[in-house]
Amino acid sequence: MDCEDLPELDVSPSGYEPIDVVCTIENTAAVGATKVEITSEWLGGSEASMEGATGEYSIDAGGSEEFTVTFTGDTKQASSNSYDFEIFATVTEWNSIPMDEPFPQENDSYADTLQIASYGAVELQAVALTDEVQAGLEITIDVQFTNNGNDADNVRVDIVNLNNLKTQGFSFIGSEFVAEQLAPGATSSPRQFNILAPSDTDGDLNVDLQFRASSTNDPNAEFSETNILFTVVSAKSSGSLTDGISEVGQDDMILYGAIAGGVILLLLLLGVVRRSVKKKKAKIDEATPIELDADDDLELDEFDDLFDDLDDVVIESDEFDDLLDDF
Repeated sequence: MDCEDLPELDVSPSGYEPIDVVCTIENTAAVGATKVEITSEWLGGSEASMEGATGEYSIDAGGSEEFTVTFTGDTKQASSNSYDFEIFATVTEWNSIPMDEPFPQENDSYADTLQIASYGAVELQAVALTDEVQAGLEITIDVQFTNNGNDADNVRVDIVNLNNLKTQGFSFIGSEFVAEQLAPGATSSPRQFNILAPSDTDGDLNVDLQFRASSTNDPNAEFSETNILFTVVSAKSSGSLTDGISEVGQDDMILYGAIAGGVILLLLLLGVVRRSVKKKKAKIDEATPIELDADDDLELDEFDDLFDDLDDVVIESDEFDDLLDDF
């Protein structure tokens, strides 16, 4: 009896398939058909099993028969698991003669070990401390990654669009990638990417950082990817508001101040004149009325006398003080 080489059993969630192994039994007798019984012994645990290594076959002299043995196992089990087994082929009858005393049974066997294949599976998390950075300043990205595979793995995190970022003027403080050896199920310590934003951007720059975690020991493992979005605020954009205020303060504010001062002065003058007129009117009202005879003709010099009375009205200096006190 002979069996094909047994490959490792892939127990990854995405690639799992049972293993089929073909075994061949041959009747080496020159004459007479034989009956062969197939039995097996499984020395492994319950997380894997073997099927098909049983049955009875009748084989002509010089002929052969094939049977298939199928190996299965639980997914996600550790790669350190292994399962020993042995398959037995026993001749129970030859040329219609039972193989028993005085004819001893002839046996053959095949022994091997089922090995569990390693597989990689990673999970990545990335967080930016801010979603905005000034041009020429540093931004920090925190990353952590987990080994979800079934074997120790050197998990590595890279920036997918690294070359494009360099073309835009970004540079890196320290390493351009991070990696850590992790046991199955373990999570890395917090790691950082320190990125220096370009200082000569013409305007605000929207950036999409593309991070990818990968398994080193399993090239077929799926990547874990995540994106970080942030904005580089240019120096021109951040200075535009203060520049506008500066221009107004140096040029227009002088003009606005002069206009405002003129308006205030005009209001003061109008108030002074109004107050003075009121006081003049009050003193004129208090003057002795002029009586005219009905029969007398008005002469021009009489009007002169009337205006002479107005000359006696005196505006005191404290009138301006009273007006300013009102303001």
